Amino acid sequence: MRDRRESIEQGLQKILPDRVSPSWISWVADEEIEDPSLEVYDRFCEPGRDLLKRGGKRWRPLLMAYVAEILGGAKCAATAYELAAVVELPHTGSLIIDDIEDDSLWRRGAAAVHMIYGSDLSINAGNLLYYLPTRIIDTIDIADGKRLALYRIYARYLRRVHLGQGLDIAWHNDVQLIPSVGEYEQMCRFKTGCLAGMSAEIGACIATDDQQIIRRSGLLAEKIGVGFQIKDDVINLRTGNPGKHRGDDIVENKKSLPVILYLQRYPERTGDVQDIFEQAKAQGIFAASEQIEQLIEQMLSSGVVDEADRRAAELLQEALEEIYSIYPPCSARDELTGMLEGFLGT
Repeated sequence: MRDRRESIEQGLQKILPDRVSPSWISWVADEEIEDPSLEVYDRFCEPGRDLLKRGGKRWRPLLMAYVAEILGGAKCAATAYELAAVVELPHTGSLIIDDIEDDSLWRRGAAAVHMIYGSDLSINAGNLLYYLPTRIIDTIDIADGKRLALYRIYARYLRRVHLGQGLDIAWHNDVQLIPSVGEYEQMCRFKTGCLAGMSAEIGACIATDDQQIIRRSGLLAEKIGVGFQIKDDVINLRTGNPGKHRGDDIVENKKSLPVILYLQRYPERTGDVQDIFEQAKAQGIFAASEQIEQLIEQMLSSGVVDEADRRAAELLQEALEEIYSIYPPCSARDELTGMLEGFLGT
């Protein structure tokens, strides 16, 4: 696993190096740039570079490499590592934009990057991370038919992630709007599941032309992404997500699965919950901590957090079974299922 992560980091370093150079600028821009101001280029790359360096599980590029290796062997896995930025950079960019849209103060153990560099540079950096990976697709040593297929996969999933983000924003901007469980899971398929789906489809596309295998790979990975998001919802209420504050989903008015289940079970509490959401949004996590903690304890004691956790485990278990049915046995498949079993035990 350590060697795989190092290969991923090398792929990320190529597309977003610690310091930009004239050759890097010309490579990205696809034209010769004479005497560029390196300091200025570095300045507007820094928000994305900062957040990327704070770490992350890197499970999406790992998933891509596993699928490529399972279906095509070590050579296909090596191609996947070169394409690591294609899935990790848009994820990082989406976090930057998401934090600005949610007025978040904290990400990955430090201040959200827009709090450090300003919203203007951070928005540009977030958007840059959506487009930088296309240069890898342009220049990687792969058949043109595969290149076109990669572009189609990338474009389809980037459209989907913005649909998911739009749903999430619309829901937290309207305190009175409570989505159904089905609507919530569809939002997760778009917002979180789609980047996992993109990872698996790209990994499969590298290794095979079988469209059924490629699409099934994307669908099972979307299921992993939804399960992962629900796990994230649960952790937010139980202990707080690493690098963030417990209950900050409530401050951001997130209609997470535990909240939806709680209001389905206790519809008479809808007005009270909406009031707490409004107070938390207006006052912040510290000023409204008492109300936030009371709501969290009510959800924990009601059993809806455990119910959401079971739904996440159910989705991840289904994905695990599909991996066994789709992919042939090999050491890479064993590592992939081990990673997924680790999610189940989170």
